[in-house]
Amino acid sequence: MPYTAEEKAAWNAGRAESPEQQALKKEYETGRKADIKIPPPKDPEVNPEVYRDVYQILFKGFLTQAAEINDVLFVFKSLNHHELEMVKLVGGLRAERDMSQHFLDMFLAYGVFMVDGQNILLDRDRFVPEIAKTFSVFPPHAKTRVVRHLSELNRRANVASLLTEAFSTEQYSRYRWTQIGGLDLMSPSITGVGGTDRLGLNYAQLTWRSINYYEDLYEQMERDWENAKFIGSCFAGKGIQKVYNQDQERRRKRKEDIFARKDAIIRLALFGEDVTDQQQQGRAVMVSARTTEDLSTQLERDLRGEKDWHDEVIEAYDRLHRDTYESQQDRIKQLTEAHQSEFGDLSVIGGTGSQPLSRAEVEERITRRKQLQAQSIHRQMVETQFQEKVERFNKKLGFDVPVSVEQTDRDPSNARPLAPERTPGRPFRR
Repeated sequence: MPYTAEEKAAWNAGRAESPEQQALKKEYETGRKADIKIPPPKDPEVNPEVYRDVYQILFKGFLTQAAEINDVLFVFKSLNHHELEMVKLVGGLRAERDMSQHFLDMFLAYGVFMVDGQNILLDRDRFVPEIAKTFSVFPPHAKTRVVRHLSELNRRANVASLLTEAFSTEQYSRYRWTQIGGLDLMSPSITGVGGTDRLGLNYAQLTWRSINYYEDLYEQMERDWENAKFIGSCFAGKGIQKVYNQDQERRRKRKEDIFARKDAIIRLALFGEDVTDQQQQGRAVMVSARTTEDLSTQLERDLRGEKDWHDEVIEAYDRLHRDTYESQQDRIKQLTEAHQSEFGDLSVIGGTGSQPLSRAEVEERITRRKQLQAQSIHRQMVETQFQEKVERFNKKLGFDVPVSVEQTDRDPSNARPLAPERTPGRPFRR
């Protein structure tokens, strides 16, 4: 029964080739590689929730925490380094362990952002003494609890300041920099809160501004360098191609360094892993000299004949190889003692099984080995395809003459090989 037009259309639609199949077909039919592009893997993205406090500390200037004390709503804020210095001066702090009640009262007063919906930052000089006097009459256990909550808020601000460097490498950080890069970050037009212009920039904002400033300089230098290479390619194209390859490798290395630095900072901020310039040498961690003081100390130790960092690295490397050799020797000694205790002086060849072979198994293996050897010899023999021609050739040479061999008592030293009778011929006909 012939197919209908609808069935033919459905059959052709089912046999339609996908774009990947068409590309492969083009590659094998034309003998040239098709334009199949695989996108390179991207760096792992950081969850924006990690930078939740960073947004607040950068674009508002502080973190906030609401609390209700004696039916009055308070909103506390984190303190920047300017405010902490002012609290030390006003509170009369002489030593970090000698915190008087007046210092704690001023610390809490400077940490207040709103009281019952009223912004304290607009007239801070008038409100701070009154708030400090209010906290002075608090019971000790209540005041200690408020201090702990405010200290935790400042700890979160410190972690956010640490994450600022990692945040600066994100693309949305650069977008934000293009919007407010040339403005005062603590201006009320940026923060949306009145009175923030009197607080000053915190460490996170200073870090974010400096990183983006140098990133702008780097991009400008890269643009100038690309223009210079374009001009140079007009005169020496092959020579500039090497420069292009070097730049590609340099940019790849810079990208890897930035990602490694960001990963280390996030691990330090979230998991508490220490970030130090350490080099692992076997089982020893060697800290290299990174500052001028470290280099001068290392030079003095070298001049006095003491061990410097280089000597410690060599010793750690030698110790690693020595420990590895000793562990291998101990392992060999244990295996030898175990062999002696189990087999004694017998020469035992290891096999695939743990049980000894029976007589029948040994005979079967020998027979099988002979069969494999006979099959190998048979495969090496070449069967002739022209048997009749071979027979005529052997008859012409006399190889088909029957030869009888009998036992004799003659001396075998005088024996000569049998040769067929041949008529002498002439090599050249004349």
